[in-house]
Amino acid sequence: MQITLIYIINTALLIGISMTGYSKYKRTLLRAHYWPALILKVLCGILLGQLFLHHYRNGDTLMFYDQALALTSLEFAEFFKAITASTVPSQPVRAIYFVRITAVLQWLTHADYWLLSAYFSLFSFLGSSYLINKLTQWKPMMIGSATAAFYYFPSIIFWSSGLLKESLTFGAVTFLIGAYLSWRQSKKTRLKGLFIGFLAAIILVSIKYYIAAVFLPLLIFLIMYHQNFWDNRKIFSLWKKSILLAFALLLPVLFFLSWLNPNLSFSVLWEVMNTSHQEYLLLAPEGALYALYWFGNDLDILINLPYLWFSGIFRPLVGEDITFPALFSCIENSLLLIGALYGLYNARKKSYTWSIELVAIVIYISALSIFLSYSAPNFGTLARFKIYYLPFVVLLILNTIPMPKFLWNN
Repeated sequence: MQITLIYIINTALLIGISMTGYSKYKRTLLRAHYWPALILKVLCGILLGQLFLHHYRNGDTLMFYDQALALTSLEFAEFFKAITASTVPSQPVRAIYFVRITAVLQWLTHADYWLLSAYFSLFSFLGSSYLINKLTQWKPMMIGSATAAFYYFPSIIFWSSGLLKESLTFGAVTFLIGAYLSWRQSKKTRLKGLFIGFLAAIILVSIKYYIAAVFLPLLIFLIMYHQNFWDNRKIFSLWKKSILLAFALLLPVLFFLSWLNPNLSFSVLWEVMNTSHQEYLLLAPEGALYALYWFGNDLDILINLPYLWFSGIFRPLVGEDITFPALFSCIENSLLLIGALYGLYNARKKSYTWSIELVAIVIYISALSIFLSYSAPNFGTLARFKIYYLPFVVLLILNTIPMPKFLWNN
């Protein structure tokens, strides 16, 4: 009886939050996709739990739940002490923060694993919806590509669902972009957007500092680029302004990275990346992305940068791995590569103009694809981490090829 009551109350709360989100979107097409995409998102979270429970029989999602459950079983005084205790860099700080967030939510709702999965999936979904809404207000012609990328692209919705750190941080990234797009259209700082952006930034810095290390400096760069300071200085082209800003932000960004995490300090970054690379290779030597060593000297970086960039976006391809569930990733990546090649073929017939947002997206995709494919060269792990930049790859590709009418026709 108690579990039934818990499910009734939490289901009502989840539906209520979803209805509140739905009421904010006025466009017919967004409303038409909202509920199917939300149901699909929640189902993906449940499927993810089933995958770890019955196929892998282990994994961080189950570990996070067990650790959160252990915290909520404490007396309130001990529980409060545990979730507010200070941490030290030698501890797995990101996992600790995520477990504490999960424990607080569980303490408030008495939810089990599956209900908690639904809450995290909903947060991730609301972030995507917020981004899609703000993006299509700014660029209405992107409604089809944005909906496909953030609502329906298989690996993106799957790995950003359920009780995972990725659900929380993917939601934070999309909320931050939505807040930026809202400011971009009006150039007015609204309290709501500022609060959303601040909360999302805290989540991102706390849980995925290496994503924040690339994302937040680029976001600050974009905000500074659009300041009124430049309005009366027409002599500055896009590229001149970009280079000038990049030099102006260089030292602040280096200080920010050192503050964000000691691993990002310039003096130790390469050593940390190399250590991570070797550890992943030892853990999964067969399903891994190996760096190329053609020259045996520093010239190898000229080969590896484009190789890692390509691998971080399009690999593994069909034929590289036939095991479950990697085969689905191979099929998806192969179709993505075909779409990219077809998009390039179509693009030669059209004239495209670079915008500063497009420059930032290309830098963001390139930096993360190279960094993550070297630091986490296991294809399974990479498929999960790609969700932070893969939607933007999909956006770029879909904006160069014809879209199905049900995705854009009002």
